[in-house]
Amino acid sequence: MNPTFRLVLKSGPNSGQTCELGTTDTIIGRDINANFVINDPEVSRRHARLYLQGANYVIEDLGSTNGTVVNGQRLAGPYILSPGEQITLGEHTQVLFEKVILDPDATLASLRPIEPVSQPEPLPSVVPAQAESIYEPVTTAKEPVSTLDEEFVGRVPEKPRAGKPARKKKTSSLVVILIVVVVVLACGCIAFAIFDALDLYCEIPGVMNLLIPGACPP
Repeated sequence: MNPTFRLVLKSGPNSGQTCELGTTDTIIGRDINANFVINDPEVSRRHARLYLQGANYVIEDLGSTNGTVVNGQRLAGPYILSPGEQITLGEHTQVLFEKVILDPDATLASLRPIEPVSQPEPLPSVVPAQAESIYEPVTTAKEPVSTLDEEFVGRVPEKPRAGKPARKKKTSSLVVILIVVVVVLACGCIAFAIFDALDLYCEIPGVMNLLIPGACPP
């Protein structure tokens, strides 16, 4: 299983485009004769070059206008790439350098015929006669009805008896005081009316002159 390397266009025109890398140089650019053509005005005609050096791939900028950036760092010379590193050309074009491992066993395994799945054996059906013997009816004894329940069968329960009316609360002391005050005032009004009707003001001159000086002769 020998790993191979490729470039994958992640963003920009024709996103998803790939380019398999070989032993020869790979030119990235806008020129139609480039090995990896990217039709972006920010990409130069011959923008960058990838070449194999030992077991590693090296990228270098070919004097492009907008430069070549790897992992956020602009290239100032050749750079050895590692799988998974991001190459940015211009501002919007991003290319991923990745390693692909081909497994020949995976291809052979996919060509094997698929064996049919065995169907489960159906469960034996239950014979009606046996089913009747298995599921025997269960008889339950009826509970006897008490004589108390029989007395109320079909009868409407009587209305509950009315309870005794609650006793009235005793008159509060405040009400009693008000009643006494009203009675005293009523008696005073009656006495004053009698006193005024009989003209008894001067019958007691000392008291009247004490209240109104000179009201009654001495």
